[in-house]
Amino acid sequence: MKRKHDETKGEAGVAPEGVEPGGDLGPETSVEAADAGALMAELERLRAREDELLRAVAEQQNIVRRRRAEMETSVQFAQESLVRELLPVLDDFERALRAMDGTVDESMRAGVGLVYERLMRILAAQGLEALRPLGERFDPALHDAIAEQPAQGQAPGTVVEVAQAGYLFRGRVLRHAKVVVAGGAERGASTGGGI
Repeated sequence: MKRKHDETKGEAGVAPEGVEPGGDLGPETSVEAADAGALMAELERLRAREDELLRAVAEQQNIVRRRRAEMETSVQFAQESLVRELLPVLDDFERALRAMDGTVDESMRAGVGLVYERLMRILAAQGLEALRPLGERFDPALHDAIAEQPAQGQAPGTVVEVAQAGYLFRGRVLRHAKVVVAGGAERGASTGGGI
């Protein structure tokens, strides 16, 4: 008998028979209207807080993206500065190679040429591109016209001589090519002036 009495009484933490744990306990436990308003207010506060947190996370991601882009740009500019300082060395190599034509032993010229080509390959791998626009149409975004001269068989505005090579570094003009452009009397009259 004692056992039956204990079963009906129920144990601590166990729901009485016929009542589901966590289920509705009836009208005595219903939420009142004031409590419903408080719950709604709390829900709105939590939604607003969630929105704030989502915005904070998005802002943090934007900051990380901006920092990464700034770092990449600063590395690029650091390399650009070094490459810009090497341009006169490239010019000196080109002048030395032109001066060696026919005046020194061919093996000496070939050796200097190999060093120059190796340096150019290294810089090209980093994003340097030479501009030698001989025979191309003059482009003020890439070229700097230092003179205009009549040229037989060349259309006006064509580059007829490259005085100094220009360079692009990762798609940006590092130095404009200094060029001489073919001119003509009709060009000067039709465009109202020079280049």
